[in-house]
Amino acid sequence: MTPSSRDLPATDLAVTLDWRGRAAVLGVAGEIDLLSAPEFEDVVDAVLAESPETLVVDLRSVTFFCSAGLQVLASAHRRLAERALRVVSDSPVTSGPLKTTGLDTWISVHPTVGEALG
Repeated sequence: MTPSSRDLPATDLAVTLDWRGRAAVLGVAGEIDLLSAPEFEDVVDAVLAESPETLVVDLRSVTFFCSAGLQVLASAHRRLAERALRVVSDSPVTSGPLKTTGLDTWISVHPTVGEALG
């Protein structure tokens, strides 16, 4: 992914944004906890303000993921067309909470960005 600082808010999380046509691929690294979740939400909101047809959130480099992060994804899901939000995860750290809460029935989870875009 190519980092892009285009109108993204400052954050303690490591974030990259790569546009592939009308799809935004947001890469996130670090911990998404109660302290960083508002920053994660700001970044997601900034990307959604650009009106992507699809938002792919790559969580493969996230080392901790709490319910506040799930709420950010659920909110993004409500703002996009059905199945337009896709999560990339190859770890139980991030895919586990999505499955446990049932969010994976609304938000598709993929092992790679390529599959999420396919």
